[in-house]
This record gives sequence, C-alpha cells and structure tokens, in this order.
Amino acid sequence: MSHAAARHMPSVEDYRERLANLQGSWDTLSLLSHLSGDATDMGGTREAFESLTGELVKHLAAETHRKVQLGLKARSQIAIDIIVRNLFERTADIGFLSTDDDLRQYLRLRQQTDLSDAAQSRALNQSRDRLRMRFREYVAKYSVYQDVILLSPDGEVLARLDDRTPITHTRDPLVAEAVTTRGAYVETYRHFDLLPDQERSLVYSFRVVDAGRTLGVLCLCFRFEDEVAGIFSQLREPTDWSIFTLLDAQGRVIASSDPWQVPLGAAMPTASEADGRMMRFGGREYLAATCRTQGFQGYMGPGWCGHAMIPVEHAFSRDDASAASEITPALLEQLRQSTTIFSDGLRRIPLQAERIQRELNRAVWNGNIRLAKRADATVHFARVLLWEIGNAGRRTQATFEQSINDLQVTVVSAILDDAQLLASLGADVLDRNLYERANDCRWWALNATLMEQLAGGAPDRDAITSILQHINSLYTVYHDILLFDSHRQVVAVSNTNHQRRVGQRLSDAWCGDTLALRSSQDFSVSTFAPSAFYADRPTLVYGAAVRGPTGRTVGGIGIVFDAQPQFDSILRDALPVTEGGSVLEGAISVFVDANLRVIAASSRYSHGDTLLLPREVLSKGDDQSAHIVAIDGMHYAVGARHTSGYREYRATSLWCLVLIPLGAATAHASKPRQFDRQSQQRRAGGTDLRNEQVIDIATFNSNGQWLGLLREQVVEAVDGVGLRPVPNTPAWHAGLLMYRDQPIPVVDLARLMDNASSTQGSDVVVVRAGNDAAIGLRVDDLADIPAIPVSRLLPMADAAQFAGAGVVDRAVRPERPDDPMLLIINLEQLLLLTRTLYGSSAKSVHKGDATKS
Repeated sequence: MSHAAARHMPSVEDYRERLANLQGSWDTLSLLSHLSGDATDMGGTREAFESLTGELVKHLAAETHRKVQLGLKARSQIAIDIIVRNLFERTADIGFLSTDDDLRQYLRLRQQTDLSDAAQSRALNQSRDRLRMRFREYVAKYSVYQDVILLSPDGEVLARLDDRTPITHTRDPLVAEAVTTRGAYVETYRHFDLLPDQERSLVYSFRVVDAGRTLGVLCLCFRFEDEVAGIFSQLREPTDWSIFTLLDAQGRVIASSDPWQVPLGAAMPTASEADGRMMRFGGREYLAATCRTQGFQGYMGPGWCGHAMIPVEHAFSRDDASAASEITPALLEQLRQSTTIFSDGLRRIPLQAERIQRELNRAVWNGNIRLAKRADATVHFARVLLWEIGNAGRRTQATFEQSINDLQVTVVSAILDDAQLLASLGADVLDRNLYERANDCRWWALNATLMEQLAGGAPDRDAITSILQHINSLYTVYHDILLFDSHRQVVAVSNTNHQRRVGQRLSDAWCGDTLALRSSQDFSVSTFAPSAFYADRPTLVYGAAVRGPTGRTVGGIGIVFDAQPQFDSILRDALPVTEGGSVLEGAISVFVDANLRVIAASSRYSHGDTLLLPREVLSKGDDQSAHIVAIDGMHYAVGARHTSGYREYRATSLWCLVLIPLGAATAHASKPRQFDRQSQQRRAGGTDLRNEQVIDIATFNSNGQWLGLLREQVVEAVDGVGLRPVPNTPAWHAGLLMYRDQPIPVVDLARLMDNASSTQGSDVVVVRAGNDAAIGLRVDDLADIPAIPVSRLLPMADAAQFAGAGVVDRAVRPERPDDPMLLIINLEQLLLLTRTLYGSSAKSVHKGDATKS
C-alpha cells in the first residue's frame, strides 16, 4: 500500500497526529528524567513506544486499505459473474428457439411461395404476422431481449419483432458465422447494422435448419445496457463514490455505472493483482480491482472483466455506524485473540503496549519508593515528574487501546459488509435463476407440436419424448421435463429413468394449479418439497398450461428443477474466499424460509433443519440485515438478504444467509480491575498534611482490592516473568524468582487471601520485614505511594470485615464515598501465616533455601 493512499485516511492521520504529540511529550519527559536524579531512565520506554507507534500506524493504514480494496474486488467479481450467468442462459435460448416449429414452418412456406402470386404472397404475410406475434409472446416471457430477428442465409430481414427500423438487409459477418459455425451459438458484441441507434449490441445467433438444409438465421438481441444498469444499481449505494464497469478483452469500457467519470469506449488500466492497486485515470487517482469471471457450467462468457474503482480521496470516508453498533467492547475483548480475523502482528500490538506500560509503571513506582527515602529540595520536582511520566504512559496506552479497538471495528465491520454483500449475491442469483425457470415452462407450453399432440387426443409419445429430451439437453438445469394431459395423466418425460411413470396420474397440488391457469403469462410453482420425479428429494416444479387451437386447456408441462446442484452452485459462489482464492474455512451459506427452516445449505445443515438464530436476523423492517451471533461456541458475522424477484418475476419468499466465522465465543478471564488512579491519588492531595503525622504506603491492586504496605517494608517491584513453580507446595506459593542472584519465594497474594482466586498480573513486589530474608508478593498491578494521615487509619476491628483479615492490619478511611478503600497488610502477620501454612518446610523456604523447597 502506498503512502499516497494513507494520507487520505482520516482515522489513520488522526491517530498519527495524536501519537506524534505523545511522542513529543516522551522526548521532553525523557530529558527531564535525566535531570531529576530519580534514577528513572525513560529512554528505553520512549524508544519502545516510538517503535510500536510506527507498527500501529502501519497496521491501521494496511487494514483500512484492505477493507476498501477487498470490497472493490468482491463487487467487481459479482458484477462479471452475474452477467456471465445471465448470458449462459442466452446461449441455451438461441439453441432452442432456432429449432422452433413455427420458424421452420414459415421458412418452408417462404421457399414454396411464388411472390408474384397475390394469394400466396398474402398467405406468406399472414404467416409472418403470426410469427411476429410469436416473437412478442417470447419477449413477454424472456424480457431480457429487446428484439428477435429472422434472417435469410444471405442476410435479408424476413421477420422481426421491432419493425420500426426500415433496414431490410444486414452485411454483418455474424450471418455467415451462424451458418457455418460448429458451435452451438454465435455470440457477438459490436455495432449491428440492424440496430443502428446502438453503438454496440450483444446478439446471440444461430442457423435454422430443416431436413438438413439451412433455411435462415435467428438473432436474439439482448438488453445489455438495461441488464448491467440493474446489476450496478444493486452494487452501489446512493451515497457511494464507487464506479463499476465491464471491460472487454482489450480493456475498453463497455458498460459504466457513471459514464460522466468513466465514458464508454475508454481504455482502462486494469488492476488484476490479488489485492488490487492504485491507478490513474482521467487525471485522477483511484483504488481499483479487476476480476475475470469464474465462469458457470463451463461457460466463460465473451472474455470480459469486472472492474471496480473509487476516487482515493473518497475511498476511506465510509460511515460504518450501522455495522459498528453490532460490535460491542465485550465482543471485541472475546475476538481480540482470534487468529481467524486478526493477523499475528495486529494481535501482538496490545500485548506489547501492555508490557511497555507495565515496565513503565514499575519504573515510576520504584522511583517513588526511592524518593520516599530522600529529603532534599528536589524531591517535590521529582515526584511531579514521575506523576507526569505515569500519566503520559497511561495516555499513550489509552491511545493505543482506542486505535486498536477502532482498527478491530474496521476489520469486523468489513467482514459484516462481506457477509451482507455475499448474502445479497446469493439471493440475487437465486432470483435470476428461478426467473428463467418461470420463463422456460411458459414458453415450452406454447410449442406447436406439444399443443397439437395433446389437443388431438392420441399423442405420439415418441415424438413428444424426442422434443422433451432435446429441450433438456440444452437446458441442463432440469432433472426432468414432463407433459401431462387434462386428466393429469403423464404423457411423456425427458428423463429415461422415469419412463415407468408415463401413464400414471399426478396428484401433486402444483399439477392442479397448472391446469387452472388462465393465460399464457401465468405459471405455477410447487412448494420446496420431495418429488417422485426427483428421487423423492426436495425440489421445485414449475408448471404452465398447454392450450389447444380453441384456447381450451388440454394439459400442462412440468419442469423439475435440478435443485441440489443448482443450489449448491449458488451457495458455493456466495461463500467468502481467502486472498489465496480458497473458500474460507468454517463459512456457511444457506437458504432458509421465514421460520429459519433450512431449504439448502453449503455445509453443516440439511434440508428441514432449523437455524438457532435470533429472529431479528431476518429483519422485518428491511430486506437485508447484518448481525453478529454466537452458535455452538463460535461468533459469526451473519449477512441476510430476502429474495426480491427479478424483472417481472415474483420472488419465492426465501432468505439467503451467509455466516462468516469470527472467533470463539467463550468466556475469557476478566481483566484485573482497573482502579481509578485519580481517586487513589486524592488521599494525599485532598488534605493539608503539614501539621499531620503521616505514613507512606506503597499500594497495589490484587483481586479487585486496593492493598498496601509500609513504604520501608518494600524493596522494589520487579517483573515476575522468570517465576518458576515448585512442586509439592501450597497453591498460594507461586514459585521461586531469581532476585539479585538469589532465589526468593513468591506468594500469590490473591490466592492466599481467597483460595478461589488467583493473581492475573506479573508484577512481583519484593518486601522485607526487619532482618528476615526478602520474599515476593505477586500482585495484579502497581498503584500509587500516597502519604496517609495517621488520623484516617481505621482500627483493626473495623477492618476485619474485609476478605483476608488474617493479614490485613488496618484500613484507610476514604475521603469520598465513591473512593476505593485502602487495606494495609501487616507483613509480620503475613509471614507468620505463610510459615504456619508451609509447616515444617516454611522456615527454610522463607530464608531462601531453594534446595529444601
């Protein structure tokens, strides 16, 4: 990622500035610490924070950039894959319609007509009008076409749906190609002289053959601009600055969501790198991503690419408020160590910041311990300096925490966006797929041969079977196609495995619904349920009525959707992929009904299962939603989208859900209680101590309590990272720690005072009572060293109500009701208690005899 992109990231620049200001404070404090004489060297801390600041800003910028870039890549992939799926259906349409009986009948009549004979010419014109009516019926169902044109082998226009264009002959080479091709269709995208008002037209053509002779060429003219406008509108929000385009094989723009910024025909630099790139176009910088299609059932389209781009100055200004509302601090705390969504480098930053802050707290605490032994004039300055150093550390760590939280929100919200986008893709592709099924059944019901066979009362089953099998060979999304008469009796099937069902009577509700349809535009569809024509597996069966010459219903056609591979394909394409291109492990895509009952799933769930998700996942106020939920110990980002239909097709009421794993949903050990240091500090600051007898208390936090020892009993605080456990010792004995080349025993203070608790921190306070050997007290974190007026000490009887009364000697009365209470440990009692609990080996342990321990 370039620095040019980073400077357009407001959140990153804000943190960069805040951290730079803090770094300036560290430079000043480091210099002053050398002058104060407190022996506290801030140079190492300053350098550690400076190094971590650079790493943090790098991660902030990289993740912010990655979120935008992956969004562009996903949308460009969706744009090209949806259009290719649509065009796949067109390749089947041209193959089937070019064999239409009405076309061949008209072309045969034309060859036999003597145009000089008025009667024959009139009959031919009437036949052409009927053919145009058939074209109109076709486009009424397949509304993706703007025109249907029938040509002679030499390019003469014989019949077309839109006859407003006066051109009667084409010179386009597609005619010769359609006549000679060995393929199943000819696909062209260029200027077509029969559509002179369009700069380019997408046309599917193929020859019309009768008895081995080529009689004509059929052209289906696709509504390309209309189709891509619909795709782009679904990918782009009203306030979105993104631009979506399709590029041809030469990299020229053939469709643009914003032709004012990116005009048609422009040569576009591509960005096919795995993570996209920054590019210049039209004197402006953009982030961009270019994707080739993944194809569909072997069809790879015309060689086009999807291309998404966004002006770099607007790329990082998206409002994630809606997504952020799902991401609570408690959730972030659980997800913080997730290897699924956060990189190793990102997960290390808060740990490094906490380690630096602990070392700083320890240095400041030890500095205050040392200052309490001094009585010269510089003590007050040194105390204030140490206080400022501690505050600077806390401000720095707070900034790190906030920036990391923001970064994690960015990462998680990006995953929520992905889940929502992929759910929308799944729902949209399903709608488009089922739109084609509704079209197919209605059109095939108008097949002249099928109509005549059923109307005649004695159908030729072999002839009908041949037609159904030919259709099924072109439209492979069907498991079977069946024709039945007005008595619900099966006349023929395309699937040879179901021949035994010919002659059987259908009792399915969809069959009755089909026979009751009133017009050629109507269709029926079954519930998603097991079908005898689908090996008793659940599927959808679409039906349309077949009518005789008088308009009376003589039967119907039923098309059995090959649901399992089709749903599997849609749901597989709706799964998130890694940057390497593989499907993200643990991700799930699923179609469900309004009761969260599974219709189909990519994995884990089966038809009929019920998803244990909150009802609000299926938002009642909107057709889409995004949530974070926990299922079986795992947090998932869940994107949901309700099917909304496609063009005039009314949608089947289903939801597509995409579940992306975020991390374990387990109860993490809570952090040690973070005390309010300012309320702790008020002990000394709120009272005039000049005429008071005071004692210095070195304080620390342990298991949610604020504890302290007389300052003169404390040697210093050290890092307990080298602590080594000792077998066969009490649970509160944390182990041995090397201190000044000698092993000292360390007591887990929290567990000593409450056997059910344990210390979470790594600080060890080294203490000594009189001439006894030093021991260590493991505590959660270090607090302040206030001067406490003797008048505020509570007697033992009043302190005994607190946990650990066996080692608590006194308590300090808080100045304010909301201040924490400081409990003072009697070190002699603590040593006596531990010796008693150790038994016979206690004395040797406390004298530091590591061997006997």
